[in-house]
Amino acid sequence: MPGVEHGYERGVKSVVGALIVGVIVGRVVPTLVDAGLLPSGLFSGLVVLSIFTAVMTVDASRYWSFGYLAGFVIGVFLALPLLTQTEFIGPTDWLLYGGTAIGAVALRVKIHSSFI
Repeated sequence: MPGVEHGYERGVKSVVGALIVGVIVGRVVPTLVDAGLLPSGLFSGLVVLSIFTAVMTVDASRYWSFGYLAGFVIGVFLALPLLTQTEFIGPTDWLLYGGTAIGAVALRVKIHSSFI
C-alpha cells in the first residue's frame, strides 16, 4: 500500500503542475487571445477545470491510506510557499489547495469513523 512518501510526491507534483498551468495561462494564453488565436473565455474555463480537478482529488482521497493522505497534505503545504514567490500563485490558490487538503482529510476521517 502506498505510504507517506508516495502521497508527498503526489502533493508536490500537484502544486508543480499548477505552476506549469499558471505559466501557460498567465503568459501564453493572454498573448494568443490578444492575437485572436484563442477565444477570450478560455481563462474562465481553465479556472472551472482546476476547481473540478480539486474536487476529483478530494473524491479520490477516500481510497487513500492515512499515511498517503498525510504525505499529500505535507507535500502540498511544503511546495506552496516556494511557489508563492512567483506571481502565479496567490490567495485564491491557497484557498483552493487548502480547501482540497482539508476536504480530503475531512472525507477520510468521516469514512473511517463510519466504519468504527
